[in-house]
Amino acid sequence: MEESVSQMTTMLSNILEHHGRANQRLASLEEDLTHAKLEEEKLKAMIEALEKEKSEMNAKVALMERKDLYDLLEAKMEGFK
Repeated sequence: MEESVSQMTTMLSNILEHHGRANQRLASLEEDLTHAKLEEEKLKAMIEALEKEKSEMNAKVALMERKDLYDLLEAKMEGFK
């Protein structure tokens, strides 16, 4: 009977130890997930900023192209005078 109690105590101790390690691993994974979510948010913000900058640059290029066409048209009009 005493041996059976000792075996059960050992088994319970092993289970508790395993449970403790599993909880530590879970906490570590949750921390990693939190860090990954923060990084994802940073990357999304960077992408939004780059997309806005791209849009602004495209608008500037379009204006420059229109100005170039206007200047070309103006030069041709000068040639007709």
